[in-house]
Amino acid sequence: MSAGVQTTEPPSTGAASWSRRHPAKAAALCVLAYLIIATAGGISVAAAQSPIAKIILVTIAAAGALALSLLLVLSICRVPMGPSAEVACVFAMMVVFALARPAVFAIIGKALGNAAAGRRLEELFSVLPGQQLLGNAALIVWAAFLGKLVSRIIKEGKLFLPIAVVASIADIFTVFWGPVKAVTTDAPEVAEAFSASAPAALPPELAAPPIIAAVGIGDFLFLAVFLAAAIRHSMATVKTMWAVLALMLIAPLAFYVWPEEYGMPGLPFVAAAALWANWRHLKFTREEGRALAFAGALVAAAAAGIWILLHR
Repeated sequence: MSAGVQTTEPPSTGAASWSRRHPAKAAALCVLAYLIIATAGGISVAAAQSPIAKIILVTIAAAGALALSLLLVLSICRVPMGPSAEVACVFAMMVVFALARPAVFAIIGKALGNAAAGRRLEELFSVLPGQQLLGNAALIVWAAFLGKLVSRIIKEGKLFLPIAVVASIADIFTVFWGPVKAVTTDAPEVAEAFSASAPAALPPELAAPPIIAAVGIGDFLFLAVFLAAAIRHSMATVKTMWAVLALMLIAPLAFYVWPEEYGMPGLPFVAAAALWANWRHLKFTREEGRALAFAGALVAAAAAGIWILLHR
């Protein structure tokens, strides 16, 4: 085992035990199953005649793809490797992602003032049917390796709490009032390129119940941060993953409360699930508790001030 990651999860039996002993093989199987379910789901939805059948198929395909994507992140986080190997994987997967989702070249070309060259590269690398789903898988793997690398800053498991709270607040502001909102409104192609959606294409007339149709790269990244840190610090890794899945499946019900066009920050749900699953590990001394309370008050005051300024 490399010195970088200590996989100290509790023992298990059956398929779960196999996936822990062979995380790289488990990750490969997750990618294959993800592509099969997402492809089959898209084909089935397109072929279905009944609107109710379309709704059922979309819901099943989206839920299955979401579960497999989270299992893929968990499997990658379990692969033992040192920081240098993780850095290499991050850059390698970044290249794979760009090739699998060539719309990225068009976005970069436009940003650099050479939109024509970007479009030519996009056309050059758009060679496979269903390439959108390959881009999904590449994005998830890239985000997982990046989150696994970032997780090394969490030196103690109890740091879950401040990191989760601050990251959630930042995500809420960026989605509702910050750069994520600006990108979603002014450059939707950027948001689409850096999100994973399965099935890749949905009928525009489909009035499905609220489901997560797309998950952004940031949500996968922070899930990997929490899972890799949980593995390293002997916390509730599997429980965290299933808790995240449960919350992400019910999170879209929030669209019954506010309009869908406002978007929905996913990180607060990921963070809440990670905190719930690992609450017994979040033990602080009295001094640490006071420091966290003070820092929390400052963050709350800053968030309130920013909110007031944005709504003046």
